[in-house]
Amino acid sequence: MNRADTREKISRGTGILVAIGIISAIMSLFVYPFIFGFIGVIMGILSTKNGSRTGLFVIVASIILMGIGLIFSGAIMNNARHYLGI
Repeated sequence: MNRADTREKISRGTGILVAIGIISAIMSLFVYPFIFGFIGVIMGILSTKNGSRTGLFVIVASIILMGIGLIFSGAIMNNARHYLGI
């Protein structure tokens, strides 16, 4: 296998990991912060191991958005209960 082919395969796989990590980080803001935040961190770590500098951004974004999701999940649930009359 050629080096260029190997780099291209690694960059494609890393791009997929980064995309899954960013989507998981955003999802952790709304639903299941622990689960989606953890998935985002793992995807960031895997993409960083494959040589992507974007993986560090995914790790930091997942941690921050998971924290915000954890903090505001109670407020979101209280508002939903209030509007639904539960």
